[in-house]
Amino acid sequence: MHMVSLRTASELTGLSKRTLWRRIAAGRLFKLNRDEPLARTSVALEAIAADIGLPLGDDELALIQRADGGDAEAQSDVALLLMEAGLASKALFWLRSAADQGYADAMHWLGRCYVSGEGVDHVEAQGLAWISRAAAAGHSIAGAQMQRLSQRR
Repeated sequence: MHMVSLRTASELTGLSKRTLWRRIAAGRLFKLNRDEPLARTSVALEAIAADIGLPLGDDELALIQRADGGDAEAQSDVALLLMEAGLASKALFWLRSAADQGYADAMHWLGRCYVSGEGVDHVEAQGLAWISRAAAAGHSIAGAQMQRLSQRR
């Protein structure tokens, strides 16, 4: 069983934490918590898989669990899975999480989302800022894009 935080469950499903807590209270969703005041509540990823909107095999379940643990590369990969499934709005949380950790690929994808308006309002300036940050972090495609933009000016 792959356990993830309640926040991850909420971000993946689009369900509020309150709705997830109702499912836990009704016995429809298993929670794992050591009943310590500061312990995070975890739920079985398999139990919410149908609410996510994409097929999840063992590799995807393990990837989501790594993303939940804070792995920036895994967070970016989860975002790309969601985007490929047409769930760009759900992907943004994961792109932002990875980009905030300095993961260049996520910065580039986040910038592309803002430039194209995919899953988020079209804000070209914000998109270019993220692409520029990705270039500064060594992302080769972002670097080439920024170079072409500077040549046009």
